[in-house]
Amino acid sequence: MKYPPPQIPDPKHAAENRARLLRWAFWTAALLPLLFMLMAYGYSDQAPALLRSFTLALDEAFGSPVWRVLNPAGAR
Repeated sequence: MKYPPPQIPDPKHAAENRARLLRWAFWTAALLPLLFMLMAYGYSDQAPALLRSFTLALDEAFGSPVWRVLNPAGAR
């Protein structure tokens, strides 16, 4: 019976994996606020009509989370 050779950790490979994970975490953390800001701008009067209609459709597809944050209390 042959056993596979032992896996010896490579510090360079581990550092590359850590860097890749940190880069992914940074862009994921940055993307969510940027997406929210774009959606909030889409609800403003200054946004182009195409962006406004796209924002409404996208927000309604996800259950209107952006509108719930932007909506004043009591207004529906």
